[in-house]
Amino acid sequence: MVFSLKITPIFFLVLYIGFGLRLCIAVWNSFYGPSFGAELDALSFHNVAVEYANDPTASIPGIGWMYSYFLGQFYSITTDHIFLGSLLSCVVWVLSALFLLKILNLLGVNNRNKYLALLIYTFLPSSLLYTSVTLREVYQLLFVNIVIYSALMIIIRKSLLHWMSLSIGVIGASILHGGLLIFGVFLTALTLFFLSINSRVSRVKFWTGLTLIAPLLIAIMAFGVSIFTEHAYQLDNGTINSIISFQNTGILIDARTNYKTDVSVSSVFEFLMFIPTSVFQYLFEPMLWKISAVIDIPIFLENILRLWLILMAIKGLRSSSLGYYYPLLFILIAYFALEIIWSLGTVNWGTALRHHIPATGILLAAAFANRKIKKKALAKEVKK
Repeated sequence: MVFSLKITPIFFLVLYIGFGLRLCIAVWNSFYGPSFGAELDALSFHNVAVEYANDPTASIPGIGWMYSYFLGQFYSITTDHIFLGSLLSCVVWVLSALFLLKILNLLGVNNRNKYLALLIYTFLPSSLLYTSVTLREVYQLLFVNIVIYSALMIIIRKSLLHWMSLSIGVIGASILHGGLLIFGVFLTALTLFFLSINSRVSRVKFWTGLTLIAPLLIAIMAFGVSIFTEHAYQLDNGTINSIISFQNTGILIDARTNYKTDVSVSSVFEFLMFIPTSVFQYLFEPMLWKISAVIDIPIFLENILRLWLILMAIKGLRSSSLGYYYPLLFILIAYFALEIIWSLGTVNWGTALRHHIPATGILLAAAFANRKIKKKALAKEVKK
């Protein structure tokens, strides 16, 4: 699935440099650091993994600490040095990049645009820092890319075999974070819907069909929420109240990068109005006037880049041919679904910076798939 990918020398060079830079960060973090982003959570995941490695009788943790459990199993086979955990993250990033290239190939993206997408994917500062240490985000990125690639194979090539890899991706992502469990359930339902849509159906009929099938999607999401409640986070006070309570709890933690000061919602309507504001802040904070430290500048610049990519994806969707419209729409819906989920549990741009990592591949695929597309590319993919 991955190893059948043909990589040209220029792409191999970018991947090689990207891996090398991450390896340098891993070395610094392990022997001289910690590096930026490798404090607190990264050390916590590593330390818990060391405990699991040294105690074979330790019980399997719930969602959230499964990464530490598997990292502990890796340590028990090798040795419990943080460099090995960081090195493993670097390798996983390379695998995620290979899946991104496979997604772009499947969408018929030309080499120039694949190169641009890979450059951003490789050298984005937050990606360099967070995908080279003992954090879950690089594994989340890999599984999300696997899910998107598998879903597109199902939608475009009608591949039954890729239901298996889709399931593996959804399960892998879900055990890393409760939010990805909801995303995985939603994406499975979305894949079923897009699979049922004939590529010759007009865009008006598509949206009509989506409206009609909405109850089924809601039912599947309700099932996902029940699993989420049982295995991830308790929603005893109701979904809306629990989300608001979680946000207010996060606000109580005094952090320079908080972009919210209070969240008050008293009705479903107010909650629906709250979501767009929450998503906007999650995607684009800090605003220029909120920058108060040097570290905020690259975060601000990444946000500008993110806005450009989103606008490019939307523009490409509007101008795409009918046959290409559905795969692009699928990717864009997947991107916003994931970011909306993250936004409902995030109150500061430091945490948001990490949560953007798993969606990086989706956004780049959505943005670059529409630029000077080979008109017959999708038709060739369907015939294969």
